[in-house]
Amino acid sequence: MPAIRTVFSRSAFAASLLAGSILTSPAFAQEKGEVELSADLLTYDADTGEARALGRVKLVHEGMVLEAGEIRYSEKTGNASAHGAVTLTMKDGNRIVAPQIELTDNLKRAFVEDIRLLLADGAQVAAKSAMHDETTGRTELDLAVFSPCKVCEGDSRPPLWQIKAVEVVHDAGKKRLTYRDARLEVLGVPVLWTPYFSHPDPEQERASGLLPPDLKTTKELGVVAAFPYYQVFTPSIDATLTPILTSKEGAILAAEYRQHVGIGQFEISGSATPANDFDENGVDTGENTVRGHFSSEGRFQHDSNWRSTYQVNWASDDTYLRRYDFSKVDTLISDYSFEGFFGRSYVAASAMAFQGLRQEDISGKTGFVLPLLQAEYVTDAVPIGGTVSLKANALMLQRTDGLDTNRLSISGNWRRRWIADSGFVFDADALIRGDAYYITDASEPDDPDFGGDGGTTFRGLSRITGSATYPLVRYGAHGTHVLEPILEVTLSPARGSPLDLVNEDSRAFELNELNIFSAERASGYDLWEEGSRVTAGMRWRYESSDWLSHVLVGQAYRLTGDGTEFDEGTGLEGDVSDIVVRTLVSYKDWLDIQHAFRMDESSLALRRNEVSLRVGGTKSAITVGYLNLDRGLAQFELDDREDREELRATAHYGITDEWRLYGSIIQNLTNGWDGVEYDIGLGYRDECVEFSTTLRKTYTRDRDIDPGTSILFRLKLKNLG
Repeated sequence: MPAIRTVFSRSAFAASLLAGSILTSPAFAQEKGEVELSADLLTYDADTGEARALGRVKLVHEGMVLEAGEIRYSEKTGNASAHGAVTLTMKDGNRIVAPQIELTDNLKRAFVEDIRLLLADGAQVAAKSAMHDETTGRTELDLAVFSPCKVCEGDSRPPLWQIKAVEVVHDAGKKRLTYRDARLEVLGVPVLWTPYFSHPDPEQERASGLLPPDLKTTKELGVVAAFPYYQVFTPSIDATLTPILTSKEGAILAAEYRQHVGIGQFEISGSATPANDFDENGVDTGENTVRGHFSSEGRFQHDSNWRSTYQVNWASDDTYLRRYDFSKVDTLISDYSFEGFFGRSYVAASAMAFQGLRQEDISGKTGFVLPLLQAEYVTDAVPIGGTVSLKANALMLQRTDGLDTNRLSISGNWRRRWIADSGFVFDADALIRGDAYYITDASEPDDPDFGGDGGTTFRGLSRITGSATYPLVRYGAHGTHVLEPILEVTLSPARGSPLDLVNEDSRAFELNELNIFSAERASGYDLWEEGSRVTAGMRWRYESSDWLSHVLVGQAYRLTGDGTEFDEGTGLEGDVSDIVVRTLVSYKDWLDIQHAFRMDESSLALRRNEVSLRVGGTKSAITVGYLNLDRGLAQFELDDREDREELRATAHYGITDEWRLYGSIIQNLTNGWDGVEYDIGLGYRDECVEFSTTLRKTYTRDRDIDPGTSILFRLKLKNLG
């Protein structure tokens, strides 16, 4: 018999009784609208008030689909039932499969036997029986099994893991699943039992509960186990509390708090532990102390113009963060900035403090900035064209036991670009600037190479820079070539800056591909390049649908001045600079090669050689980085600028779609083949479980941190954390 297919509104009779009773009942839906019903046979008994649909029954309503062999509805009792391979597919993709479904209490309570709930994310819940109460939003399942692991049809093997419980309660209001008398099984073998257990339902993205634990071993701490607990207070506030247990040094308590306050957000984190006290050489003093750290950061947009940002970082001692594996940084920075943006103009007030964590750092010699004031006003230059900017910068850098620097800088700058009909591109840049310095405690610099005379010092600076480029474009069948010769000329007095002036903000200067064609190569205020000079070079670029190549070459020639303001080894001392080269080759998304190097201007020896290589895609890839810094000096006293050679590499290999092998290496090549850190690990990830184990070998020795081997293990069961 062909199926009868009809569409009824809610006021239609027998069919609408069936359709409306089941799919529009409070137990399943709240939407109103038309219901599509199809069945082999529709009947209605006026005496009993019972409507029936028989044979291949299908009800469709607002994206929900109910399929069964038979559906019955009684007007007198208000009860309904569906029988015969019942399948209810929800709008979100979840499916309920059962032999039959009974609806009672005016369709507010549902009772199901031998139920299977197939969730859209692949998780499954099966139970001997289930009862749903629409008034409370509770669903109770007896003798239930939960697992997010996929099981193939006809496969009798148990899933990778599952939870079996005498009773499972799903609270729709709280969006949680609660288990009583539950056990965790792995490949069908019970491994853990608990009288009570609860976790968020799979559809909830953010809920309170235990997060996956971390387990590792280290030489200093022994076995380390972390058990983070995540708590949601409100939609805008949450926190994580993490007790960390160690076999050698007792417990550590770490915490994190996050909050969104409407105009922005901030977070606070920290840790503390009672521990043995170590002196500055890493020797245990036999006394007890409390070690810990604190950090916080935030960002706030006060209105369309003003914003503020801050970060605070502090550690109880130099080695705490690395010993307890919170961070590997060697300097902690705390700062606050209040900024205003007005079109192209800008104002800001900032403060900054530092905590050095290296053994050679001296707290009294470490500066703090209070305040740093900046302002820049930008407007169009009428009638000469281009833009004019007026800039002011005020700095107070103090040290508790050392040289203090106070600086005020005011400048005016004009810029303009012309593009000629012939294709030439001309840029003009003129600057005039006045600086005032007031230095105290000049006899106690943190580093003599960057100190200066005390008292008040004034200097006037000026320059005019003009550059010309001529992009030559060639279009080919497979790609586009662009060759761009560059010539830049800067005119500036040969001696505009006093010889003995402090250098606070440009100590790490080094000539490279980023600043070779800059009118002001030093990014700070203190270091000023004097004299007139010419910079020449070229850019070449090739681009196609698959390939991208880029080459930059540049060198500077000094017309006046001697370059003594630059330290030996920076690449810009003397009359002729080192040669700077940068190359890039990229193919689609799986090959990227970059090579940046600086060659000595006379011997062509490589003074800086930096190579990075990335090959591979998402499943498998290798990244290699190499750095060789050789300034060609017999002795260079600055620790931060010592010559060094280093190799870094990371790789991951997808053995299968689930298994992957990964590793990394950091190698110091300065004095041979000296290891710094090695990692190798194995990871697994599928639809229901994720775990990884990593073996790490470190060779660093720093006071109470010794070289050693550690093992890290992480396990995450889907929906449980």
